[in-house]
Amino acid sequence: MRDFLRAELYYLRKDTAFKSISATFLLGCIVLIIIIGTKGGYELDSAVQPLSIAAEFSLFLYLIIPLHACFFATEGFEYGSIQNIIAAGRSRRSYFMGKYILEILAVCWWLLQFFGLFYILYLAAALVTGARIGNESYGDDFSMAVRAIGFNILYLSAYAAAVMMLGMLMRKASSAVVVTFFFIFGNLLLSGYLKDSSSPLLRAVSDYSLMTQIMKFSGMYSDGSQRIPLSGTGDYVRAVAVPVLVIAVCLAITLIFVEKKDIQL
Repeated sequence: MRDFLRAELYYLRKDTAFKSISATFLLGCIVLIIIIGTKGGYELDSAVQPLSIAAEFSLFLYLIIPLHACFFATEGFEYGSIQNIIAAGRSRRSYFMGKYILEILAVCWWLLQFFGLFYILYLAAALVTGARIGNESYGDDFSMAVRAIGFNILYLSAYAAAVMMLGMLMRKASSAVVVTFFFIFGNLLLSGYLKDSSSPLLRAVSDYSLMTQIMKFSGMYSDGSQRIPLSGTGDYVRAVAVPVLVIAVCLAITLIFVEKKDIQL
């Protein structure tokens, strides 16, 4: 497994899509900070407030990173490398789990990059413009930032598990990308359109959807004009249980599929 992970990590570092996403996050951080500055300036209630502000843009991550998981899952079929790897003695399960583990490492790197760049650039903008930097909400901002980063790792892992499952089932990048788009925007629809449904079942589906939980822990979920964050033990238990269940189900389905299905290009 170690040699396989090392080889895939080398591929990942050279991957154009990986570099493109890193560049997109850099550009995105710059654009977001400029927009924030032009609208309300860079005043801060604490030195760590930029991290809690970055948490509010978590949705941005889920429109980009799952697409990489899709391509990363299907590249072995696209280029024919999976047959050589399996023929060399690598088990199908270890092939997929190696891919999944590396995608999680990539997720952690992108989160570090996104939050780190946003923090550094925002703080630099505040210092350059002479904006006030207080110390009133240090504890609250730090707590929110830590929760947001932890939840983002968990939910991006769930998205990666679901998308990579789709990629292994579809095997073709073009088809998998289309299905991935439906999965991403389907979650948005579940969260947005069904929450006001007259049907209790549909409202429950919306309430337990991945995107609803993401919007809650990032502080973006609202009912009318009122924002509804996570509150209470029940909300936090559900926020953890939903992605864990998605990961377990998707990984189980994929591992069963790759063992029973012939590897054909």
